[in-house]
Amino acid sequence: MDTITKYASIGLGAICALLIIYCLLLRNDRDNALNEIDNLNGQLYTVIKTNLNLKGSIDQLEKQAEQNRFYITKLEDQKAETSKRTMEELEKFKTTKRTNQPVNDWVNTKLPKGIY
Repeated sequence: MDTITKYASIGLGAICALLIIYCLLLRNDRDNALNEIDNLNGQLYTVIKTNLNLKGSIDQLEKQAEQNRFYITKLEDQKAETSKRTMEELEKFKTTKRTNQPVNDWVNTKLPKGIY
């Protein structure tokens, strides 16, 4: 009987040792998983922060694009106004050239050769 209890005790001791080793392995796996989760949380935080920075940059670029559109529209309006005034002044000059003899004489004067 002593032998059977001895073998049973050794068997139970071996099973306990295996259970302890298994628990240690589980704890190690749990710690590795928690470390990986912490690492992924850090990466997620970095991505969220970068996303917010990019959103701010995009908002700023959209605002600048709107300002550029306004400026381009303003320049196009000025160009149209300048073109209109140029044509009006050209017509006035042509009319003056036909009706005013001194202006007509001045227009028909040849430039000296070195000027052009």
